[in-house]
Amino acid sequence: MDLSVWRSESRASKEPNQQIHFVFLGRLADWKGVDLLLEAFATVAAQMDTAWEIIGDGEMRGELEAQTARLGLDSRVVFSGWLSHEQCALKMQQADIMVCPSLREPGGAVVMEAMAVGLPVIATNWGGPVDYLDSTCSILVEPDSREGFVKGLTDAMLKLAHSPELRQSMGQAGWERVREHFDWERKVDRMIEIYEQTIDTCQKH
Repeated sequence: MDLSVWRSESRASKEPNQQIHFVFLGRLADWKGVDLLLEAFATVAAQMDTAWEIIGDGEMRGELEAQTARLGLDSRVVFSGWLSHEQCALKMQQADIMVCPSLREPGGAVVMEAMAVGLPVIATNWGGPVDYLDSTCSILVEPDSREGFVKGLTDAMLKLAHSPELRQSMGQAGWERVREHFDWERKVDRMIEIYEQTIDTCQKH
């Protein structure tokens, strides 16, 4: 995957008293779990100064906007719709925490993009994102039941929101992990190493 647009060489720590910004990036479909994340975010927003930007569009947008209004979150949640690749990268760089609550996510591109800009990630412990994340750079929430999943998202958001040190360490670990294992430049280097080793072995025999 080409992460050149997303790659960030460093991330400055935010001051603890600044508003914490969560971000979601993806299609607004029922299986993405954004409705469950809204329930969790309502609890978080009631306890501390936070905001959440939802980047993307889809058939669920109207329902999600109505849910946002019912929960009294209009001043905390922004629906930005579809943005360009470059705009998404900038929004990610300005955020504090990426949340991916998808209940059946086949891929993991969005979490790699978050890792590439040094964002800690909260994600469902199922599907594609699990192939890229580990405990050093993310909090994985078990989708065991609706109530349990919402509580898990709430707890994870509060934990990261309250700890700038944890956000910084997880973000740094994610940046290093995606650079080492998933960036195309590193993959090309590794393929060259394998070819050279193979050629060297064949010549010796």
